[in-house]
Amino acid sequence: MGSLEEWLRQTVTKTKSQTEEPMAQEVGNWVEIRLFISSTFVDTQAERDVLVKRVIPSINRKMADRFIRIVPVDLRWGVLAEESKDCHTIQKTCLNQVDKCRLTPQQTPWFLGLRTSRYGWVQNDMMPSHGFENPDLFKWIDEFASSGRTGVSITSLECIHAVQNPSKMLSSPTVFFYQRNIDEGPLEEQYIEKNMRWVFDFEYKEADEEIPEDSKYQYSKTEEALKFSNDLTNLNKYLQDIPHVKWNEFEVGYEHGGAKFTCKREGAKSFGVGYTSSLEAFEDQVEKDLIEAIQENFKSDSSSINDFQMETVQHENAIRLKASTFVGRTALVEDCTVHCETSVDDRNVMILHGEPGCGKSGLLAAVTHGVTKPSRESGNFVFIHVVDSCPGSNVLEQMLRRLQWALRDFRRSNGEINISSDPPQSASDLRAEHHNFLTATAEKYPNKRFLIVVDAVNQFHEGMKAWDMWWLPRKETTSNVRCMISTLNKENGTFDNAQEACPDAVLTPVLQMSDDDLEGMVSATLARFNKKLTTYDDSLLGNQMEVLLSKSASPLYLIACCEALRKFGIFERVSQYIKDFPTTITELFSFLLDDWSKEYGKMFVEDVAGLICCSKDGLLENEINDLLAFKEERDRGDEEYLYDSSFSRIYDSLASFLAAGGGGYLRFFHDQLKYTVKDKFLNDEFALETNQWLSDFFFSCTESQLCEEPEEDPAAYYEHVLQQLVYHQLKATPKSDKLTALDSTLRNIYFVRERILYRQTQDLMDEYELAIKRCSKNHVNLEISTALTQWMKFVQMYAAKIEEFPQFARNMAVTQAPTSWVTKDTNKLDTPPSKVGYPLIWENIPAGEDTMVCKYTSGGMDVAASTPSGDVVAIAAGDEALILDQSSGEIQHRLKTSSYSVALSPDYERVYSGGSDGISVWDVGTGSKIAETGEDFKMDDVVVWIQHIGSFIATGTGHARKAICWDGHNTSGGISLFPVDHSDILVPSKKWDVGAPCYDYCYLSCREWIFAANKGELRGFGLGGDEVIKLTGAGRCCYAVASHPTEPTILSGSNDLVIREWNVDSQTLVRTITDTTSSGWAFGGNWSVNYDPTGCYVLSTEPQSQSLRLYTFEGNLVDEMKGHADCINKIKIVPGTQQALTTDRGGVTLLFNIPNPEDGVPKAGQDIDEKVFWTGFSKDGNFLFTISNEAIRKWNAKSLELLISKEFDGFYRTKGFLTCDEKWVYGSGRVGVTRFSFEDLSVGGYLEVLPDADGSLSDFSVTSDGSKLLGAECKNMNSESSYAFVYDISDFDAAEEINKYDKYGGRMFACDTHSDNMRGVVSGHKGTHVFTLTTCEVLFSIPRGCFWVCFLELSNRLAYSDGDSVYVCDVESGEDVLKLEGHNEEVHGGALVREETEIYTSSGDGTVKLFDLEKEECIYTFFNHRAQQYTKVGVSPCGEKVAAGNENGMLYVLKSGNYQ
Repeated sequence: MGSLEEWLRQTVTKTKSQTEEPMAQEVGNWVEIRLFISSTFVDTQAERDVLVKRVIPSINRKMADRFIRIVPVDLRWGVLAEESKDCHTIQKTCLNQVDKCRLTPQQTPWFLGLRTSRYGWVQNDMMPSHGFENPDLFKWIDEFASSGRTGVSITSLECIHAVQNPSKMLSSPTVFFYQRNIDEGPLEEQYIEKNMRWVFDFEYKEADEEIPEDSKYQYSKTEEALKFSNDLTNLNKYLQDIPHVKWNEFEVGYEHGGAKFTCKREGAKSFGVGYTSSLEAFEDQVEKDLIEAIQENFKSDSSSINDFQMETVQHENAIRLKASTFVGRTALVEDCTVHCETSVDDRNVMILHGEPGCGKSGLLAAVTHGVTKPSRESGNFVFIHVVDSCPGSNVLEQMLRRLQWALRDFRRSNGEINISSDPPQSASDLRAEHHNFLTATAEKYPNKRFLIVVDAVNQFHEGMKAWDMWWLPRKETTSNVRCMISTLNKENGTFDNAQEACPDAVLTPVLQMSDDDLEGMVSATLARFNKKLTTYDDSLLGNQMEVLLSKSASPLYLIACCEALRKFGIFERVSQYIKDFPTTITELFSFLLDDWSKEYGKMFVEDVAGLICCSKDGLLENEINDLLAFKEERDRGDEEYLYDSSFSRIYDSLASFLAAGGGGYLRFFHDQLKYTVKDKFLNDEFALETNQWLSDFFFSCTESQLCEEPEEDPAAYYEHVLQQLVYHQLKATPKSDKLTALDSTLRNIYFVRERILYRQTQDLMDEYELAIKRCSKNHVNLEISTALTQWMKFVQMYAAKIEEFPQFARNMAVTQAPTSWVTKDTNKLDTPPSKVGYPLIWENIPAGEDTMVCKYTSGGMDVAASTPSGDVVAIAAGDEALILDQSSGEIQHRLKTSSYSVALSPDYERVYSGGSDGISVWDVGTGSKIAETGEDFKMDDVVVWIQHIGSFIATGTGHARKAICWDGHNTSGGISLFPVDHSDILVPSKKWDVGAPCYDYCYLSCREWIFAANKGELRGFGLGGDEVIKLTGAGRCCYAVASHPTEPTILSGSNDLVIREWNVDSQTLVRTITDTTSSGWAFGGNWSVNYDPTGCYVLSTEPQSQSLRLYTFEGNLVDEMKGHADCINKIKIVPGTQQALTTDRGGVTLLFNIPNPEDGVPKAGQDIDEKVFWTGFSKDGNFLFTISNEAIRKWNAKSLELLISKEFDGFYRTKGFLTCDEKWVYGSGRVGVTRFSFEDLSVGGYLEVLPDADGSLSDFSVTSDGSKLLGAECKNMNSESSYAFVYDISDFDAAEEINKYDKYGGRMFACDTHSDNMRGVVSGHKGTHVFTLTTCEVLFSIPRGCFWVCFLELSNRLAYSDGDSVYVCDVESGEDVLKLEGHNEEVHGGALVREETEIYTSSGDGTVKLFDLEKEECIYTFFNHRAQQYTKVGVSPCGEKVAAGNENGMLYVLKSGNYQ
């Protein structure tokens, strides 16, 4: 008969093959390589684990960007014991699986064989070829059987089948064999225990061969043992010589205890497994071989397309796949097609809705597939999104960003090359721009259709308020925009919300399919697997189709049955199998779960199903594998294993019921399966345990990253881990327990940093809200609730800066108030070592609680808020109105309308906006316009006040610039009342003239009167329009008016900085409060006033301090809340809280907690609480000097104790200078310089530098020898006549002008003198000029410059600011040598340290930065949310301390923990 090797060479590999070019892969289409792993089982546990748990996940991560993934086919547990007794069944199971690992029938499979000393299960009866799924591939087995050969192991048959010569040979082998050698050490030190050697030995013995007593049941005695041994050797020789096979050998070790019994029996065969060790080389070799094969056999150029195009391909592939099995429903298809292809009416949106499994997605796919190609060929726009079809597809933000990109790409392809191709980056900007950009695009191309299709909207993740359906086209969208969505009737409220957002939507219920359509669907689905059912009364099988359709008319049910039938292999029992199917989808899924439990093990199925069911939004396959291994490692005992923790073995059964199976997050696509799993497995205890398992695992993945500088790379799925962790921490904590688990996440600055870096800020904010809500229900969590609220506030205000400067996140956390939980929690963490010069610690941080709650990056003329539960803030920003999330500050909608006043309806569902073109009403949820004033509504001014009063919307008109307009403003204000009804055109039912120019209004509810503030008086009107009261003596111009919450009193604020309270019943002035600021500005005064929520205190603001002040009725200043850098326009109270909103003209709105004066407001003794324009340190660093607009002060730099203070008449351009000999400190006023004694700040003289008062002294410098003073001028009117003056001050009392630099020609803002006492420099609007002090000869000029300039004495260079950058040039040639970038607003000051190798800079962007001049990079940034625009910065000579003045009226004294 000859050897097996001879027969194989003559029979199996005799055909010739044609070599193929590498397979072309369509970009974006996932290629799934099924890799069959062949070996005997008991002795290759370690190798298989390495392959399944390490090699394949590693390759999948590396190949993800090429859309290629490997799915291991590992049948260790895929063949039941009963199957192993039936040769035909086991051959059919294993060899059919080998064929499923071929990409095409003509190619070799992807096959990996582990060759060891064991032979495998012997097959004594061969299945004929016609019994396999692909009979043509099994002709060799017929010849094998006809040659009389039997007794070959199933492992050998797998290998023989895999290496047949294919008709088409691939570029690189896809069949791999690895022969193992175990290094056991010297003979006398055999590592494998004697009683366990059977695990790794050849398992057959001759009948007369002796076997040790302790192993006699572990070997099989047979007369064919020698034959089997020879077959094993001969097959290996044969495999090594095949050209299209890759053969390798590898060596492993063995450690004591690696082989163990899994089931030990007395007097019978026991079962066990063996694990080898030292597999690193094997792991590396296999990964190298597989990656090489993938790269050689697939060619794909993905460089030409971007991520959005990649996503688009996947969504359109999903539509094609779903459409491929759709049949029937002709009328529905026609109706949907008409909607998509025509603009027959203004109803933009069609909603396909129905019960689960009714066929909505198939219908939508069929319609979309049919209209896409002809629509695009006609130049129309088509956008398709299938939720859960690919990674991230269930995230609304990702869909909207891709839609924005697609619209921009469409416009660019139509010639608009100047439009940016990049969509907005932040979720807030994306949301705000969504509707406006879609509408603008559709209006620009009225002859084009814009079709947007979204399948399964109910499966969106809830982030970005996706379920509210606000993102659907608005009512006002043009009719050439068509939208079709599908949703369940009840899931997540999406159907009801879609109807509310689009009341005119076309509702299309998807009901029961006809029997013919159902039959066609079943036939088409089974045909994909080469299977079919009888459709007639067969004498043996009956009418299988009729029986199946009688069970249920649900498409989902029938598709699930098809999936079960696909795997059912006993032809004669198919009919009975169909009869056994339950009649409901829930029972069917339970039936399938029972089937899987029998096949894979009940505990394994429970764990896998529980993980997927409990997961927040799905799990990656790698995650599931690692989760199972994590539990295996954690829960197993010394001698037992829970189960084979490889998810791949059940993947094929679950795949059809999982969403995003192609490389994405696996979750149950149909909720019925999820509900069935919950009912069947997830009792409360198991759900809690599973969530704890997920929580523990996810935290283990993050733990190494939660430090200052992580030393190891995170898990490949780390981003997803971050999104899941907190959710499972909350789910794993019983509701009665304390939420201490959050200490490691929501109260950990490094976890916060990671979430922000991975663009999960909004998700993080949502988690804070969820956790705080959870805490509020349990008194044991009240302190935790307070801490989480403070952390949430921190994230809201710091997210942008942490994203920009993640390395300084910890530093930002510890600069919160000392009482803040953010500071306290962070100080509990290990303190990282300081670098030279940083981080900087805010030394004089106010000791009291920080009153600022939230910072909104929008501001303007007016603001309104809901209660916290309503979570809405509306801002009038002049050219637009904005709707924001109150807690997170995220912009929800930008309303394109003129807006100078805003209000909210009592239910907080509508925003009223008033502007230059009347008023408009907007839906808070969708951002769509509900109503507006018509063209007939006329007014002379803008609407500066709007309020919902009973059944009316009340408005008042005034000048657009409000307070900055009283000089010469004579247009009379007017009041209008608009009925609150459902009309889309607002018409006033009452309108009257106030009789004087107006600036503000208020409504006194207890009297139902409206008050108008105008020039020097207040006028009150009833709702009928009659004037009921006039209060005079309110100052020359009354800017603001506010009503008491319950009493008949009102407040007024005027330009004279006097706040007045009036009793309207007695028409008397009750009291006055004189504001503490003395403003020299013509338009200064109290721009806004209000009562606090209790009505017991007064709130006010004025433009000089830019702060919110709290006064008692006696006029005592209780507190001053800072944070604004520009004039506050309006103060509004947040309903139901002790909070106030302030909005400024610089584009910032702040939310403050109003302190309760009765609680006391702790103040820090070290606070330097004033607007400081200049700071300077003595040479020894012991003293700090500051100059504000009111005083010059000397401080102990160590303790910050105030030593001396002298009055000084400064202004906003005041500068200072400390002479080199430390005898004098100079301070500049508007036109001159005063010098003060270094010791006691006694005045040592005054020099008037500028000859007239048209300009101001913007900067000055004194030469190092003290002999000359250079002053730079900034003229207001004749800016081109701004000069630099040089004075001889060797005798200060007799100082005289010796020169004037008149060649600059523009406003100057900065100057300096060189240490040679001969050269000077000025900088400003006309660049930077260097000249001689004696002759004013220009040495060189640079066209850049502005607010800061400084000579670098040691390196003979010059540093100067220009916009947000700092340049350094050579002082001789004027050539720039370096540029420092990092700020995003004007640089206002700088200070050199460490021998001029580093420089601290201060900027209008609210940061102080440290730059390395040698590396030309920013190495540190200090940011605090209370800081706004920094003025100048000073540094102690050793670099120990930095002092920086800020426009918010605070001086930041910062101390370096490590300095040189």
